[in-house]
Amino acid sequence: MSDQLLRRFTFFERVIHWVVGTTFVVLLATGLAFSYPALFWLTTVVGGGPAARVLHPWIGAVFGVGMSAMLVLWLREMFLSDTDWQWIGAVRYYATRQNDKVPAAGKYNAGQKLFFWVQGVLAFVFIVSGVVLWVPEAFGSSLLVAMRLTHYMAALGGGLFLIVHIYLGTVAYPGTARAMIDGTVTRGWARHHHPRWYEEQTRS
Repeated sequence: MSDQLLRRFTFFERVIHWVVGTTFVVLLATGLAFSYPALFWLTTVVGGGPAARVLHPWIGAVFGVGMSAMLVLWLREMFLSDTDWQWIGAVRYYATRQNDKVPAAGKYNAGQKLFFWVQGVLAFVFIVSGVVLWVPEAFGSSLLVAMRLTHYMAALGGGLFLIVHIYLGTVAYPGTARAMIDGTVTRGWARHHHPRWYEEQTRS
C-alpha cells in the first residue's frame, strides 16, 4: 500500500457493506414496483413480476444476514462518546466546512454513528414486518395491515437515508466512497475528516 494511503476497511467489511447496500436497493426497487403499477417495470432487475414476488423475501433474508453481520462488525465502535455529543452541537460548523470549530473525530464522526443507529432500527422494523408479510396465513388481518404499512414506511425511510448516504459519500465529501471500493483513503482526507483516527494510524 502506498505511504500516501491509509487502510480504512477490510475486504470482508467492504463485502458486507455492498451486500447490504445492493440487496436493499433491489428490495426497494421491487417493493416500489409492487406498490405502484407505474413502477412495475422495476421488477425487470430480477427477471420480471413473477420472479420478483418469489425472490423479494429471499433477498430480504440475505439483507437480514448482512445487517446482522454489520451489527457484529461495527456495533462496538458506534456508541456515542462525550466528544461525539460535542460534535453534534457543532454540526452546523461541519456542514459549512468550518472544521476548526468542530471537535476532532475518531474513525467515525457522530453523524456516521447516528446514521448507523437509525438505519439499524429501520432495518429491524423492515425485517420483522417482512417476516410477517412473508407468512401471512400465520397472522390476523389487522396485524397484516399494520405490518404492511410499517414495512412500507420503513422502506421509504431507509431509501431516503440511502440517498443522503450516497450524496455525502460522493458529491458532498469527495474521496469518501473509495474507502468502500478499495478500502483505503488518502492521508489528506483522513487528516481533514477524522483527525483523531489519522493520528492513531500514523503514530509511530
